[in-house]
Amino acid sequence: KEIEFPIILKNKKRIYLSGFLQKSVTADNEEIYSGYFQNVTSAKEIHDEFNLLSSIVNYANDGISIEKANKIILVNDSFAKIFGYSLKEDLIGKSYVEVVADEDVKRISEYLHLIRRKMDAPNRFEFLGKHEDGSLSFYSASVSEFEIEGKGYLVYITRDITERKRSQQALRESEDKYRSLIENIDDFFFTYAKINDRLRPVMYTASVQKITGYTQAELIDDQRLFFKIVHPDDIHFVKQKIKDILKSHIKNSTEIEFRIINKYGNIVWVRYKINLIRDDFGEVIRLYGLVSDISIRKKTEEDLKKFREDLIKLNETKDRFLSIVSHDLRTPFSSILGFTELMLNDDTLTENERKQYIKFIQESSNSMLSLVNSLLDWNRLQSGRIQFEPEKTFAHSIIEKSINSLIGAAMRKNIKIESKVSKGIEIFVDRDLIAQVFNNLISNAIKFTNSDGVISISVSHSQRLRFLEFSVQDTGVGIKSENLKKLFSIDSKFTMDGTSGEKGSGMGLTLVNDIIQKHGGSIWVESELGKGSNFKFTLPVASAVILLVDDNKTDRLLYSKILKSITPDYNVEVASHGKEAMNKITKSPPALVITDHNMPEMNGIQLVQEIQKLEAKIKPPIIILSGDIDRTAIHDYSLLGIDYIFQKPVNLANFKQAVERTIRKGLLGE
Repeated sequence: KEIEFPIILKNKKRIYLSGFLQKSVTADNEEIYSGYFQNVTSAKEIHDEFNLLSSIVNYANDGISIEKANKIILVNDSFAKIFGYSLKEDLIGKSYVEVVADEDVKRISEYLHLIRRKMDAPNRFEFLGKHEDGSLSFYSASVSEFEIEGKGYLVYITRDITERKRSQQALRESEDKYRSLIENIDDFFFTYAKINDRLRPVMYTASVQKITGYTQAELIDDQRLFFKIVHPDDIHFVKQKIKDILKSHIKNSTEIEFRIINKYGNIVWVRYKINLIRDDFGEVIRLYGLVSDISIRKKTEEDLKKFREDLIKLNETKDRFLSIVSHDLRTPFSSILGFTELMLNDDTLTENERKQYIKFIQESSNSMLSLVNSLLDWNRLQSGRIQFEPEKTFAHSIIEKSINSLIGAAMRKNIKIESKVSKGIEIFVDRDLIAQVFNNLISNAIKFTNSDGVISISVSHSQRLRFLEFSVQDTGVGIKSENLKKLFSIDSKFTMDGTSGEKGSGMGLTLVNDIIQKHGGSIWVESELGKGSNFKFTLPVASAVILLVDDNKTDRLLYSKILKSITPDYNVEVASHGKEAMNKITKSPPALVITDHNMPEMNGIQLVQEIQKLEAKIKPPIIILSGDIDRTAIHDYSLLGIDYIFQKPVNLANFKQAVERTIRKGLLGE
């Protein structure tokens, strides 16, 4: 008797055995049982997979058969029925051509030979087939080939077309329906199976190329490829979500939305749904997934969100402006009118009282003028009426001019102002607006610092790529912790008198905050009452360009798009060889050079050597990215001081990390 049954191994792994059990009787009437069994776990898993596929297409009433090594290993009931077999098991082990009539055997055999050799052949054929009883009918069949674990299979979808006209019309309609469905579905399906105790991809549907740009074969051959193209900013989140569900013994499905960078360097938002199949011990043995392109939906959501935020901001700006005009300007006017009326109507005032009242009027007028000027500047900045013209400039020159314009006020209080910003540091800013930032911050520091104090201006690395962090620190009176959050808000206009009674409008830091934000930076303060304050803010560095050097046009296009995706703050320029790159570098030094190794005119090593001969202030950092590089060349680059050497295709997360670290290292010429 033929039997099949599961057993549990010592390591608790379930496998399936199949074989024959035979009973015999000895001369003494003793019953002896003998058997032969083999491990059919893989075949059973494949069989389960085929059963799943069969059930999916069964609704179309098509006959399905799957052939391996010229032998049918799986058929559905419909297939047996249309060939007149009462038991589908009778077809197992036969060749497909055995159901073909004799006159068509040669033609169909030649066709299948082409299919197996992966040569050009039509995807559908018609033939005269024979029933189990020998009667003949016309059939239409389509055949496709796929691989699982390196083994090839042919899948036949067969229909009875004996009623020629009606069947052909139905067939055309069916073909149109399926073709339209396949061509318009952008989602792709995939399957992972447990092989050697690891989940590995075994199937992707053809639509995967529409979304990722990569073929089914590329994604199966490189088992980590799909995770390599996940956007570097999302990879940790994606891996953690998948790790969580794989570790769980009760959760069997999840859905994730994240970004990938496709083969052409474009960002694509995808929705990633997975379902798990577990064994009796809760271990994952198979994973099914569906991936959909949701880029349009995400873009619409982002546009709506931005539109809503802009409307809210516009409405808040209007309300704030009206509030200030109606309230804050009233106070100094009341003071001016009140003291003016006293001077006009009170003849008993002494000369000293008149001078004091005039001083009060002067202070109120100055306060009102300062408030009006700040308010107008803030409103022009909010409405875009201030011309914003950033350019490459030395930070030291702006700071030096600000110090020179305020040194008189500092000297009157015997306050020392020192700048630790070196002359070689360039920033990409609007000079006039940033001068206003330094003027305001240094002026505030003078105002709230006692005699013999020190004001220090410095610069350091920023956590943000392409930005530097500036600091204006004083040894003044400091700020109470509860007042820190009021400093940059126009609603609060927080102000207090300086150490020598200096007045302020409360608008200065609001204006500073908006100017810095317009440059893409941010500002914050660290302060302790009685020990001074440290205002820190970020500004963009001078060069906003990454230079990509590669003689391969396709790779230039691909990696320039990838760089724009992972470093959106930078523009990407390209060069086809080292000489072209040197011309660009000497004219306008980039923030970073990423170069290929083997190139005409001037290769990567020669380009690195030429760059290292340049003056320090125009010497950009370098990363090597090549598809063809040997150990000798890698060693030579290391001797030249190159820290990062990558081979194509590159892991995006590692590549992004190297780009960020290299640019940050080069910002201050380290």
